[in-house]
Amino acid sequence: MALVYLLQMAPYQTGGWYHELSGLAFVGLLVFHHALNARWLRAELQRRDRLPLALDAALLICVAGVAASGMAMAQHVRILQAEGLAHTARTAHACLTYAGLMLVSLHVGLHVPHGWLKSLSVGRCALLVATVLAGGAYAFASLGVATKLSWGMSFPDGMTPLPLLVVKHLLLALPFVLLGCGMAMRRKGSR
Repeated sequence: MALVYLLQMAPYQTGGWYHELSGLAFVGLLVFHHALNARWLRAELQRRDRLPLALDAALLICVAGVAASGMAMAQHVRILQAEGLAHTARTAHACLTYAGLMLVSLHVGLHVPHGWLKSLSVGRCALLVATVLAGGAYAFASLGVATKLSWGMSFPDGMTPLPLLVVKHLLLALPFVLLGCGMAMRRKGSR
């Protein structure tokens, strides 16, 4: 699902048909993922720590907004057409897509194995954090994420080669994955 989401961030490089069909497939995969993890969701509802549940709820809201705004703009898979709302749909689509990337990265960080972080020396941990933050800051600036998150008008980058665009989005995601790992370590330490 993470790879599909990253490829979704490059609509000009992957093409309109792929972008629209894989977007719908991603929504289906997300619903299927939550259906497979229904036991986990029920367990989270019973715990006092609601962070993972709140994160999932925010992510689902983002994905629903991305799907609705994407369908309103769709050129190939016409399910929901909203004539005259293209500007609003494009702005919402960009904002929710990047907010969703950050939320899904936090989600991944909460669930990936993070025991290896405990084995790092303080110096190596500081170097890792500094490198990840520097890469994330570069990606944040070069992708114009601040404009997108503030509902500013932006267009997908059609000139950057697909591999470089995927790397930039990975760099943007890594600080949030690392933050999620830290949150998971803290949660496990407090239990």
